[in-house]
Amino acid sequence: MVSQELVRKAQELKSKGLSTYEIADELKVQPDTVVWLLLRGKERASKPVPHDVFVDWSSIGSHTKRMTSIALALADLVRESIRGGDFDEPDAIVAVEGNGIVLGVALAKEMGKPFAAVRPHRIAHKKLPGLVNPSFHDVVGKRVLIVDAVLRAGETHRAAIKTLHDSRAKPVAIVVLVNKSGKSKIDSIPLKSLIQLLPVST
Repeated sequence: MVSQELVRKAQELKSKGLSTYEIADELKVQPDTVVWLLLRGKERASKPVPHDVFVDWSSIGSHTKRMTSIALALADLVRESIRGGDFDEPDAIVAVEGNGIVLGVALAKEMGKPFAAVRPHRIAHKKLPGLVNPSFHDVVGKRVLIVDAVLRAGETHRAAIKTLHDSRAKPVAIVVLVNKSGKSKIDSIPLKSLIQLLPVST
């Protein structure tokens, strides 16, 4: 059963002029899921339901105590990964702008690291390298840990990695609350998550 709230969110974003791909980014679902949500009546009934999962983490993101607990769990995962030799200790935490900001700030505070933010650009259906937000910590020459809430396919994170490389930073890993991709690396950068959503069959 599709949540009417998810349909409403998709319609609201469409009414604000966002493209199918931008709505997919906002909702962290596949573009074909967005199309399916936006269709009406017979058209929607005739299309098969897409194989996708919407991650609603608003009950965590809207409460500071819960965000602090998640940051504590992510910091524990990061420290365990560093001890295990999965990746080097970062000099700074870099959040992917959007849903990653709140989580990145909380994780940077928990780990006692400077905070930075990266903003990949979207051009039509592609994510491209963007910029490192100059309002936060400088990343030049720094080992950085990329943080986001949900990783869908990794396209945004590939663009973030390229943006950081172009800014002369060295991404050491990506850490997310939820990994929907089934991948353990993005462009050879280790990917860690608290929760993985994996298909039972393909």
